[in-house]
Amino acid sequence: MTTTAAAAERLGIEMAGVFKSLVLCTEQGEIVIAVLPGDKRVDFKRICQVMGCRKLSFARPEVALERTGYPPGGTPPIGWETPLRTVIDDSINDHEEIYCGGGRPELLLRIQPTELLRVSGAIAAPISL
Repeated sequence: MTTTAAAAERLGIEMAGVFKSLVLCTEQGEIVIAVLPGDKRVDFKRICQVMGCRKLSFARPEVALERTGYPPGGTPPIGWETPLRTVIDDSINDHEEIYCGGGRPELLLRIQPTELLRVSGAIAAPISL
């Protein structure tokens, strides 16, 4: 699946149940992972407030691959070689289970929100528009 819309359609669920992992870069070059519902847009200002940085941008595809070990379009919210600071949209708590990137564009991970928050060590916060 190359988009959350395609994944949701294939699964027969709403896009809100398919979470995307965005690889972001701070002004100092730190990689931050933002996980949010497929039907929402990222709120950079809110993530900056939560993460304590001044500016964020999308990581270039080659940087995302190098730093996470996964290609854009398949980046999972967990499982990197080096721990990365992660923030997950707090709407995750509205679901019994979600789907997210499984490591390659054609793979998905099905997981309970409480388990994802536990294993990722992520912060849950309102980060989407």
